[in-house]
Amino acid sequence: MRVLRMVAVLHGKGFHGLRAFMYEYPLAYRIELFPAQFADRDGIKHTHLEVLERDRLLARHTGANGDKYFGWDDVSGLSAEELALIFLRRFPELARAAYQLDFAYAGWFATLLSHCEYGYLPYLFSEHEPDIGTLRMRAVGKPQLPTGMDWFPSPPTPSHGVQFSAYPRPGWMPGAD
Repeated sequence: MRVLRMVAVLHGKGFHGLRAFMYEYPLAYRIELFPAQFADRDGIKHTHLEVLERDRLLARHTGANGDKYFGWDDVSGLSAEELALIFLRRFPELARAAYQLDFAYAGWFATLLSHCEYGYLPYLFSEHEPDIGTLRMRAVGKPQLPTGMDWFPSPPTPSHGVQFSAYPRPGWMPGAD
């Protein structure tokens, strides 16, 4: 949940182009963060993995690492807001690529996160469940609200959302205008 909250914090700071690909495999919850321009047509998965990895445009976290988010040893116990600031420093290429406004996606993600706050985690597929083209919602622990929601609609894809260039870029961002 902390990484999902961190994404929402970054969206609130203008990084609407940060996309989250969530899945379970093998036996751990995983999140891959990448820029919107690499989203596939369903808006959830990414394309061009070799480019994402080469250009440092992909951030991966696995629940198997616990609170060592993205494999970092020095972030245990940090809030989502604190984690977001460190994320921007440690993934500057991804931050630059994700700095755009896409209110349709940011709104979709905020709605998804509000459902997660009641004890659910979204995922596209797992080791024992195939990709059916929509996000499933897994109850984690004891859900606080029995919504009966076992799936969540797909996000608007970058080509369907209205996007704006977020300029001028903040002065603290490398390559700012």
